[in-house]
Amino acid sequence: MANFKISFRNKVIAVTPIVCLFTFLLIGFVWGKWHPGWLVFLLIPVMPYLVGKKKIRLSIPLIILIVYLILGFGWNLWHPGWIIFLLVPVFEIFFGVHPFEKKNKDDDKDDDGYIETSAD
Repeated sequence: MANFKISFRNKVIAVTPIVCLFTFLLIGFVWGKWHPGWLVFLLIPVMPYLVGKKKIRLSIPLIILIVYLILGFGWNLWHPGWIIFLLVPVFEIFFGVHPFEKKNKDDDKDDDGYIETSAD
């Protein structure tokens, strides 16, 4: 049997969904706060960044999220502000590349992750 060594960061990331589920159920059954309790599930995609496994990259969706939060908290424009999220797919359709992402010249993978081969 293989001896696997899993880092503490990976263990924290792996256990996050079940901890979030138990926390959600605890908040819901004990205090009856089901609605705000679901927010604990937002920790699941955020946990790799919190433990330092992934680094936050500057991207168009992140910039749009920051603008949305500024509009919401600053001027209470939550309702019309959500429309700016429609810019994410529009930007991807028209430009297709991420302006803040460095691309290797030797990278022979297509955007979908498959290796391109030439069919002669």
